[in-house]
Amino acid sequence: MSIDTWNDFYQQLWTQAARNRGTVSSVGELPGSTRYSTLSEWPRTTGDDAMTIVSIIDPILGAEPLRPGGYGITRLWQTAVIEVEGFAFAQPAAEYAHNRALWSTLIAVVAHLEAIGAPLPGDEEWEALLASLSMPTEGRRNGGAPTTYVITESTLEKMWDSQHAELKKARGFDLREPLPGAGGRLMQVPRTTNADVLRLADYWGKQLVKLQVKVMMGGVANTMGLAGEQTRWQAATADVDKLARPGKPDDVYAKNHEFWRASLSLATTLAVLGEVPSPFDLMVQATKGAVSDLPSRIADAAGSVAHAIGNIAHEAGAGLLSGFTKPLVVGGVLALGLVLLLRTGRPRREA
Repeated sequence: MSIDTWNDFYQQLWTQAARNRGTVSSVGELPGSTRYSTLSEWPRTTGDDAMTIVSIIDPILGAEPLRPGGYGITRLWQTAVIEVEGFAFAQPAAEYAHNRALWSTLIAVVAHLEAIGAPLPGDEEWEALLASLSMPTEGRRNGGAPTTYVITESTLEKMWDSQHAELKKARGFDLREPLPGAGGRLMQVPRTTNADVLRLADYWGKQLVKLQVKVMMGGVANTMGLAGEQTRWQAATADVDKLARPGKPDDVYAKNHEFWRASLSLATTLAVLGEVPSPFDLMVQATKGAVSDLPSRIADAAGSVAHAIGNIAHEAGAGLLSGFTKPLVVGGVLALGLVLLLRTGRPRREA
């Protein structure tokens, strides 16, 4: 099968995966799935399949210069890759637990690649990808879905408390005095790993982005304290970018104390402003290592603007994508994303 456009790529990939792996709807979704979704039906691809798809798309997206609107797409893609690293690599033969999020993310990424005129995969890569999806799966799914513990709380302060308690129990902790020049009390700081911190940074970044979008849409009257909080969080995530991203997933994060103080401050501010927490998928088993064929640069897990944009598109646009059982690249959602991303994105740092 030949492809002439990125829309052809997505349609044929989806069809091949659905034919050989079957599909599932939201009613039969695996436990521990992510919350980003635009699909009501998606293929039941395995961990191996997910890693192969990511290894084809990632070099193409990474080779393109960052353009207006591209920052949010990059963040969304990075989140998907982090999940592949954390879940698919651990159980490659099992059905991938985040299939719905992966295939939903692919819609946004493919639309972006089409819009910027990115080159399609080579014929050999494309044929190899289709061949991989044609491989039999008998006996490959006995491993079951990755084990996760979903935390749900009524307030963001309680969510932080639960994350802190669970990771302190799983990783151990150090008793630390307040940071120099800052107030506060002694804190039991979990010895969280680089992989743990990347997931936490992704979660709290998304909570902040949700509020930022509400502010832009005029849905928040009082934003007192938000500007300072954004500055503090930006500094914390800059450290995450610098230290956790290139580090080994299982190594203890070098700035756990600073990160946990920053996340507590953010949680407190967002709770005061009335934000309601999303569930959090806690994974405390040891990270198995990065996927060997993925560039190390894609471990950045700060908040995804595109994730919030997707939620707005569903609420304000009557679910433009969720009603399609065969996915399509929809220009209207992409256009809405570009408008908001132009107002919220920041430039990519030089390597």
